[in-house]
Amino acid sequence: MGCVQATPATPGAVYRKETVALPTGGPTPRPTPINTRVIPLEALTPAPTPTITPLPDEVRALVVGIIDGDTITVVMDGDPPGLTYTVRYLGIDAPPNTASIPWGVVAFETNRKLTNGRVVRLERDQTDVDSEGNLLRYVFLDDVLLSITLAEQGLARANIVEPDTRFQTEILEAEGQARAGQLGLWSNRSPTPTPRPAVSPTTALTGTVTLTITPEIVEPAESTAQPEATEEGAPAATSEATVEPETTTTGEAEVEPTAETFTPEPTGETPPRSNSSETDLQGPE
Repeated sequence: MGCVQATPATPGAVYRKETVALPTGGPTPRPTPINTRVIPLEALTPAPTPTITPLPDEVRALVVGIIDGDTITVVMDGDPPGLTYTVRYLGIDAPPNTASIPWGVVAFETNRKLTNGRVVRLERDQTDVDSEGNLLRYVFLDDVLLSITLAEQGLARANIVEPDTRFQTEILEAEGQARAGQLGLWSNRSPTPTPRPAVSPTTALTGTVTLTITPEIVEPAESTAQPEATEEGAPAATSEATVEPETTTTGEAEVEPTAETFTPEPTGETPPRSNSSETDLQGPE
């Protein structure tokens, strides 16, 4: 509450009561100080948005991995080896590469034999990537479209999705040929598994043919075929490539001994001594 302030009496004056606010125990509010710090102009400028260089519509690439019958991993020309892209073939759909789907395994093996370690050409249609982030491209090997190759062998179905229809006619014709010939997926039978060889020789073209045999951890398939001898008694290698005689292979073949290498086996009988030996032992008569 306030108090009434007393004033001296003045004749004829009209007095009024005036309330005076008493001080309280709370702190006196102070005005907020004004920030006079100068903010540099660079801090107010937003950071530039990084620009992403679009991939070219046509580019050469090295195949470094095979995922299934219609998907590969590549390193594009000019990129570092660690920068890879997953590429899905446009226009076809191959079965998954699982043991429960035999034709998917055959499609994977065929794609691997065609493209692994090879240089291919990638061409873009209208769609750049699919929902999983894979590049959608037409893949050419030696100017041959692999989507047509796999479709005409019955290892993939035509899968034309608009607007990517540049090779629609060719792919559908390839699938029609496979259907008519009852090939692959259209044969109504399971494929006969082809065992992979225990050794995979690779040939380096130098002054002479050099074979480098790299063993793989694969159980060899049972086979009743006997190794056949080649010319001059050299054993035939179990893989497709011909191995030179000095190369050690897993196959064993019997080689007929020649006069230079033949050593007679001991028969248990003591061979007769020559006359010169008997003369030396008996001494002069």
